[in-house]
Amino acid sequence: MRFERLLFGTAGVPNSTVKKNNPIEGVKRIHELGLDCMQLEFAHGVRMKEEVSSGLRKISYELGIPLTSHGPYYINLNAREQDKIDSSVERIIQTAKISDLCGAESMTFHAAFYMKDSPYDVFDLVEKSLSIIEERLGRLDIEIELRPELTGKTSQFGSLEELISLSRSINSCSPCMDFSHLYARTGQFNTEEEFDEVLKLLEAELGRNTVDNMHIHVSGISTNSKGDLKHLNLDDSAFDWKALLRSLKKINGGGYVVCNSPNLEVDAKKMKDYYLSL
Repeated sequence: MRFERLLFGTAGVPNSTVKKNNPIEGVKRIHELGLDCMQLEFAHGVRMKEEVSSGLRKISYELGIPLTSHGPYYINLNAREQDKIDSSVERIIQTAKISDLCGAESMTFHAAFYMKDSPYDVFDLVEKSLSIIEERLGRLDIEIELRPELTGKTSQFGSLEELISLSRSINSCSPCMDFSHLYARTGQFNTEEEFDEVLKLLEAELGRNTVDNMHIHVSGISTNSKGDLKHLNLDDSAFDWKALLRSLKKINGGGYVVCNSPNLEVDAKKMKDYYLSL
Protein backbone atom coordinates (compact mmCIF):
# COMPACT_ATOMS: atom_id res chain seq x y z
CA MET A 1 0.00 0.00 0.00
CA ARG A 2 1.34 3.43 -0.94
CA PHE A 3 0.22 6.34 1.19
CA GLU A 4 -0.01 9.83 -0.28
CA ARG A 5 1.39 11.21 2.99
CA LEU A 6 1.62 10.46 6.67
CA LEU A 7 -1.71 9.94 8.45
CA PHE A 8 -2.03 11.15 12.04
CA GLY A 9 -4.19 9.64 14.76
CA THR A 10 -4.45 8.42 18.33
CA ALA A 11 -3.63 5.27 20.28
CA GLY A 12 -7.16 4.47 21.30
CA VAL A 13 -10.36 6.48 21.47
CA PRO A 14 -9.67 10.26 21.72
CA ASN A 15 -10.02 11.68 25.23
CA SER A 16 -12.70 14.13 24.05
CA THR A 17 -15.02 11.34 22.82
CA VAL A 18 -18.29 11.49 24.79
CA LYS A 19 -18.59 7.68 24.99
CA LYS A 20 -14.97 6.93 25.88
CA ASN A 21 -15.29 3.13 25.77
CA ASN A 22 -16.91 3.09 22.33
CA PRO A 23 -14.40 2.74 19.48
CA ILE A 24 -17.09 3.47 16.84
CA GLU A 25 -17.70 6.84 18.50
CA GLY A 26 -13.92 7.22 18.66
CA VAL A 27 -13.62 6.94 14.88
CA LYS A 28 -16.37 9.53 14.46
CA ARG A 29 -14.51 11.85 16.85
CA ILE A 30 -11.24 11.36 14.94
CA HIS A 31 -13.09 12.51 11.80
CA GLU A 32 -14.61 15.52 13.60
CA LEU A 33 -11.15 16.56 14.84
CA GLY A 34 -9.69 16.49 11.33
CA LEU A 35 -7.37 13.60 12.18
CA ASP A 36 -6.73 10.67 9.85
CA CYS A 37 -6.56 7.28 11.60
CA MET A 38 -7.08 5.47 14.92
CA GLN A 39 -5.34 2.59 16.65
CA LEU A 40 -7.50 0.01 18.41
CA GLU A 41 -6.03 -0.81 21.81
CA PHE A 42 -6.32 -4.44 22.92
CA ALA A 43 -3.65 -3.87 25.56
CA HIS A 44 -5.60 -5.54 28.36
CA GLY A 45 -7.20 -8.33 26.35
CA VAL A 46 -8.69 -9.15 22.95
CA ARG A 47 -12.40 -8.69 23.51
CA MET A 48 -14.86 -7.14 21.08
CA LYS A 49 -18.46 -7.98 20.18
CA GLU A 50 -19.14 -8.94 16.57
CA GLU A 51 -21.52 -6.02 16.03
CA VAL A 52 -18.79 -3.61 17.21
CA SER A 53 -16.17 -5.02 14.83
CA SER A 54 -18.57 -4.91 11.86
CA GLY A 55 -19.66 -1.40 12.87
CA LEU A 56 -16.03 -0.30 13.05
CA ARG A 57 -15.27 -1.67 9.60
CA LYS A 58 -18.31 0.17 8.20
CA ILE A 59 -17.65 3.57 9.83
CA SER A 60 -13.93 3.38 9.07
CA TYR A 61 -14.72 2.87 5.38
CA GLU A 62 -17.49 5.48 5.25
CA LEU A 63 -15.43 8.23 6.92
CA GLY A 64 -12.10 7.27 5.36
CA ILE A 65 -10.43 6.71 8.75
CA PRO A 66 -8.17 3.62 8.51
CA LEU A 67 -7.49 1.54 11.61
CA THR A 68 -4.45 -0.09 13.15
CA SER A 69 -4.30 -2.17 16.33
CA HIS A 70 -2.12 -2.96 19.34
CA GLY A 71 -2.03 -6.41 20.93
CA PRO A 72 -2.06 -7.25 24.67
CA TYR A 73 0.85 -6.14 26.87
CA TYR A 74 1.24 -9.62 28.37
CA ILE A 75 2.69 -11.19 25.22
CA ASN A 76 6.11 -12.78 25.78
CA LEU A 77 7.41 -15.13 23.09
CA ASN A 78 10.41 -15.85 25.35
CA ALA A 79 8.44 -16.91 28.42
CA ARG A 80 9.97 -19.57 30.68
CA GLU A 81 7.00 -21.93 30.31
CA GLN A 82 5.98 -23.30 26.89
CA ASP A 83 2.28 -22.85 27.70
CA LYS A 84 2.90 -19.11 28.19
CA ILE A 85 4.64 -18.92 24.81
CA ASP A 86 1.68 -20.79 23.29
CA SER A 87 -0.72 -18.33 24.97
CA SER A 88 1.28 -15.42 23.56
CA VAL A 89 1.05 -16.90 20.06
CA GLU A 90 -2.72 -17.27 20.51
CA ARG A 91 -3.06 -13.66 21.71
CA ILE A 92 -1.30 -12.40 18.58
CA ILE A 93 -3.52 -14.56 16.38
CA GLN A 94 -6.68 -13.43 18.21
CA THR A 95 -5.61 -9.79 17.84
CA ALA A 96 -5.05 -10.38 14.12
CA LYS A 97 -8.48 -12.01 13.73
CA ILE A 98 -10.38 -9.17 15.42
CA SER A 99 -8.25 -6.52 13.71
CA ASP A 100 -9.05 -8.12 10.36
CA LEU A 101 -12.79 -8.13 11.16
CA CYS A 102 -12.53 -4.40 11.96
CA GLY A 103 -10.74 -3.74 8.68
CA ALA A 104 -7.36 -2.89 10.25
CA GLU A 105 -4.39 -3.63 7.98
CA SER A 106 -1.53 -3.26 10.47
CA MET A 107 -1.16 -4.58 14.04
CA THR A 108 1.63 -4.06 16.52
CA PHE A 109 2.70 -5.82 19.73
CA HIS A 110 5.62 -6.08 22.15
CA ALA A 111 7.14 -9.42 21.14
CA ALA A 112 9.25 -10.57 24.11
CA PHE A 113 11.46 -9.91 27.12
CA TYR A 114 15.07 -11.08 27.20
CA MET A 115 14.66 -12.63 30.69
CA LYS A 116 18.49 -12.43 30.97
CA ASP A 117 18.85 -14.78 27.98
CA SER A 118 21.16 -14.13 25.05
CA PRO A 119 19.52 -11.71 22.57
CA TYR A 120 20.53 -14.14 19.80
CA ASP A 121 18.62 -17.01 21.45
CA VAL A 122 15.61 -14.77 22.03
CA PHE A 123 15.68 -13.69 18.38
CA ASP A 124 15.55 -17.34 17.28
CA LEU A 125 12.55 -18.04 19.52
CA VAL A 126 10.66 -14.94 18.35
CA GLU A 127 11.43 -15.75 14.71
CA LYS A 128 10.16 -19.32 15.17
CA SER A 129 6.88 -18.15 16.78
CA LEU A 130 6.25 -15.50 14.13
CA SER A 131 6.81 -18.09 11.38
CA ILE A 132 4.11 -20.22 13.01
CA ILE A 133 1.79 -17.20 13.35
CA GLU A 134 2.34 -16.20 9.71
CA GLU A 135 1.57 -19.74 8.53
CA ARG A 136 -1.59 -20.01 10.66
CA LEU A 137 -2.91 -16.61 9.57
CA GLY A 138 -2.28 -17.66 5.96
CA ARG A 139 -4.46 -20.75 6.50
CA LEU A 140 -7.18 -18.48 7.92
CA ASP A 141 -6.85 -16.22 4.86
CA ILE A 142 -6.05 -13.23 7.07
CA GLU A 143 -3.77 -10.68 5.46
CA ILE A 144 -2.46 -8.26 8.05
CA GLU A 145 0.93 -6.66 8.58
CA LEU A 146 2.59 -7.98 11.75
CA ARG A 147 4.47 -5.08 13.32
CA PRO A 148 6.70 -6.02 16.26
CA GLU A 149 7.23 -2.75 18.12
CA LEU A 150 10.55 -1.03 18.67
CA THR A 151 10.53 -1.22 22.46
CA GLY A 152 11.68 1.37 24.97
CA LYS A 153 13.30 -0.74 27.68
CA THR A 154 16.68 -2.44 27.37
CA SER A 155 15.10 -5.54 29.02
CA GLN A 156 12.74 -5.96 26.05
CA PHE A 157 13.33 -7.61 22.71
CA GLY A 158 12.80 -5.06 19.96
CA SER A 159 15.92 -3.08 19.06
CA LEU A 160 16.12 -1.45 15.64
CA GLU A 161 18.62 -4.07 14.46
CA GLU A 162 16.48 -6.98 15.72
CA LEU A 163 13.37 -5.67 13.97
CA ILE A 164 15.22 -5.18 10.69
CA SER A 165 16.55 -8.76 10.85
CA LEU A 166 13.11 -10.12 11.76
CA SER A 167 11.49 -8.23 8.88
CA ARG A 168 14.03 -9.69 6.46
CA SER A 169 13.18 -13.25 7.51
CA ILE A 170 9.36 -13.08 8.01
CA ASN A 171 7.44 -11.92 4.94
CA SER A 172 4.46 -10.41 6.77
CA CYS A 173 6.64 -8.53 9.31
CA SER A 174 7.70 -4.91 9.27
CA PRO A 175 8.86 -2.77 12.20
CA CYS A 176 6.50 -0.62 14.21
CA MET A 177 8.84 2.34 14.50
CA ASP A 178 8.33 3.87 17.93
CA PHE A 179 10.82 6.71 17.60
CA SER A 180 10.22 7.86 21.19
CA HIS A 181 11.18 4.37 22.35
CA LEU A 182 14.26 4.39 20.12
CA TYR A 183 15.40 7.58 21.83
CA ALA A 184 14.63 6.17 25.30
CA ARG A 185 16.29 2.82 24.60
CA THR A 186 19.54 4.24 23.22
CA GLY A 187 19.85 7.78 24.58
CA GLN A 188 20.50 8.75 20.95
CA PHE A 189 18.44 9.32 17.79
CA ASN A 190 17.04 12.71 18.70
CA THR A 191 18.34 14.91 15.88
CA GLU A 192 17.24 15.38 12.29
CA GLU A 193 20.52 13.89 11.05
CA GLU A 194 20.04 10.78 13.20
CA PHE A 195 16.44 10.36 12.06
CA ASP A 196 17.66 10.69 8.45
CA GLU A 197 20.15 7.91 9.19
CA VAL A 198 17.44 5.57 10.56
CA LEU A 199 15.08 6.14 7.64
CA LYS A 200 17.84 5.61 5.08
CA LEU A 201 18.83 2.39 6.89
CA LEU A 202 15.24 1.10 6.75
CA GLU A 203 15.02 1.87 3.04
CA ALA A 204 18.41 0.28 2.30
CA GLU A 205 17.75 -2.89 4.33
CA LEU A 206 14.02 -3.46 3.76
CA GLY A 207 13.18 -1.58 0.55
CA ARG A 208 11.38 1.60 -0.37
CA ASN A 209 7.97 0.11 0.49
CA THR A 210 8.95 0.08 4.17
CA VAL A 211 9.31 3.87 4.13
CA ASP A 212 6.19 4.32 1.99
CA ASN A 213 4.10 2.21 4.40
CA MET A 214 5.15 2.89 7.98
CA HIS A 215 3.47 2.25 11.31
CA ILE A 216 4.95 4.85 13.66
CA HIS A 217 4.40 5.64 17.35
CA VAL A 218 5.31 9.05 18.78
CA SER A 219 4.84 10.67 22.18
CA GLY A 220 6.75 12.68 24.69
CA ILE A 221 8.76 10.38 26.94
CA SER A 222 10.71 10.32 30.20
CA THR A 223 13.75 8.05 30.49
CA ASN A 224 16.38 6.60 32.79
CA SER A 225 19.41 4.33 32.25
CA LYS A 226 17.13 1.33 31.56
CA GLY A 227 15.02 3.09 28.92
CA ASP A 228 11.57 4.59 28.99
CA LEU A 229 9.71 5.38 32.21
CA LYS A 230 6.40 6.77 30.94
CA HIS A 231 4.77 8.64 28.09
CA LEU A 232 4.55 12.43 28.41
CA ASN A 233 2.93 15.16 26.37
CA LEU A 234 5.22 16.46 23.62
CA ASP A 235 5.78 19.84 25.27
CA ASP A 236 6.93 18.17 28.52
CA SER A 237 9.63 16.02 26.89
CA ALA A 238 13.12 16.44 25.44
CA PHE A 239 12.19 14.25 22.46
CA ASP A 240 12.55 16.33 19.28
CA TRP A 241 9.38 15.37 17.42
CA LYS A 242 9.67 18.30 15.03
CA ALA A 243 13.05 17.04 13.81
CA LEU A 244 11.51 13.60 13.26
CA LEU A 245 8.67 15.03 11.16
CA ARG A 246 11.10 17.13 9.11
CA SER A 247 13.09 13.99 8.39
CA LEU A 248 9.96 12.00 7.44
CA LYS A 249 8.84 14.83 5.16
CA LYS A 250 12.26 14.97 3.47
CA ILE A 251 12.22 11.28 2.59
CA ASN A 252 8.55 11.56 1.56
CA GLY A 253 7.53 8.79 3.96
CA GLY A 254 3.97 7.50 4.20
CA GLY A 255 1.89 5.53 6.67
CA TYR A 256 0.38 5.92 10.12
CA VAL A 257 1.68 8.19 12.89
CA VAL A 258 -0.05 7.08 16.10
CA CYS A 259 0.18 9.45 19.07
CA ASN A 260 0.73 7.85 22.49
CA SER A 261 0.89 11.08 24.52
CA PRO A 262 -1.50 11.27 27.50
CA ASN A 263 -3.34 14.14 25.78
CA LEU A 264 -3.73 11.94 22.64
CA GLU A 265 -5.61 14.07 20.10
CA VAL A 266 -4.01 17.36 21.20
CA ASP A 267 -0.51 16.15 20.33
CA ALA A 268 -1.74 14.21 17.27
CA LYS A 269 -3.25 17.43 15.89
CA LYS A 270 -0.11 19.38 16.82
CA MET A 271 2.02 16.91 14.83
CA LYS A 272 -0.31 16.92 11.84
CA ASP A 273 -0.44 20.73 11.72
CA TYR A 274 3.35 21.00 11.92
CA TYR A 275 3.87 18.31 9.28
CA LEU A 276 1.45 19.99 6.85
CA SER A 277 3.23 23.33 7.40
CA LEU A 278 6.55 21.91 6.15
